[in-house]
Amino acid sequence: MNKPTLFQLLVAKVLEQLNSRSSVRDAYHSHGSSFRGLNPSNKGVGGATPFESGLGRQALRLFELAPEVVFIVSEPFTMEYFLDEKVYRYTPDYLLHLRDGRRVVVEVKYRKAANSEFNRRRFAAIREILEAAEVIFAVLTEESLCSPILQRNMSLVERHNHLDVPAVALGQILGHLRHGSIRLGLLVDLIGCRATVMATIAQGHITTDFRSAELTDNSLMRRV
Repeated sequence: MNKPTLFQLLVAKVLEQLNSRSSVRDAYHSHGSSFRGLNPSNKGVGGATPFESGLGRQALRLFELAPEVVFIVSEPFTMEYFLDEKVYRYTPDYLLHLRDGRRVVVEVKYRKAANSEFNRRRFAAIREILEAAEVIFAVLTEESLCSPILQRNMSLVERHNHLDVPAVALGQILGHLRHGSIRLGLLVDLIGCRATVMATIAQGHITTDFRSAELTDNSLMRRV
């Protein structure tokens, strides 16, 4: 039997850690000028998920409103990758557990740093290992996380997250959407309460496109 190659060993180590539900290090502490804290979460351990920067917090806000994301782990594991004949260690910012069973490893980086020659080569080496383990690798920058439209839409929805959605109202909303998408304004008219519909979006029962256009009564709502 042939011995596994270094690449195969690195992939195997990643596979062993994909069900991680806890952080390998504590992100809640002071570190130079970096801002660190906790983001309230319905998808994290203990009702909150740590972030290491303001950009990291924006990523968490987006994950909270993404219905395909069911669990978020901050700094979930440390993997190794091979670059320039050396083995390096890498700890992702986040591991996302998706509704369909897949995993996404997320690196949050400002665009200038992400586009540096070293990081482009580094991310390519990391992506090769993760894709061999059937893991999606995403590098998110301020371009995707801080667009004005996305920020306004997230703020509009988030303010309703704390509201209770009665089971009867939730059943009615999902029932109206069972045959396809409905415009927000019509759904509000059918339910009779805008706040309840917005809370249903905030809590991930239904969703819409937060990135492309302002959230209005003409926005199409769909079931998760």
